[in-house]
Amino acid sequence: MVRRKSRLKILLVSASILLLITVGFFVSLFVNHPVGVEELWKREYRNRNLEGKTVVVRGDILFEPFSDFRFNAVYIVDSDTAMNLRSPSFAFWFGVGIDGVSCVVEDGKNLMTCEPFDPTHGAVYEFKGTINIDQIGKKEIMWLSDIDFENSRQLVNGEWEPIPLGKFIVQFEE
Repeated sequence: MVRRKSRLKILLVSASILLLITVGFFVSLFVNHPVGVEELWKREYRNRNLEGKTVVVRGDILFEPFSDFRFNAVYIVDSDTAMNLRSPSFAFWFGVGIDGVSCVVEDGKNLMTCEPFDPTHGAVYEFKGTINIDQIGKKEIMWLSDIDFENSRQLVNGEWEPIPLGKFIVQFEE
């Protein structure tokens, strides 16, 4: 009888450890595996529980500093998003906003100062941060906050590299 209880305890402990390892594996996949913008929205529509979750989002930066769209900001959209949909007004509703990026146009000059990185490059990026969702009318919007810029990456010539961080002076044409 004692041996049977010992075997049962060992079996239960082993099963618990296996379950914890499996759950940990799937959680790490969700947290560390890059997710495209469309896939992220699909997960939100299916589960409605992404708020506050940490994810790695992959896509193209969309930044048009001179757009007249009221919510002009830095967004990330899927790399296969059609060119006619690459606008701040589309990205506001269907992309993911990138929080913590500041770009200020200097009055009377064709210069803009951006930090912590220069979003004017057209590369593919990966950002790890916290998902935030707000309801605007009947539609939700999504943005990433608390971004780990030091461990975010960009795709350059087919290779993933750290994003250069700092204060960048960007010259633009009038």
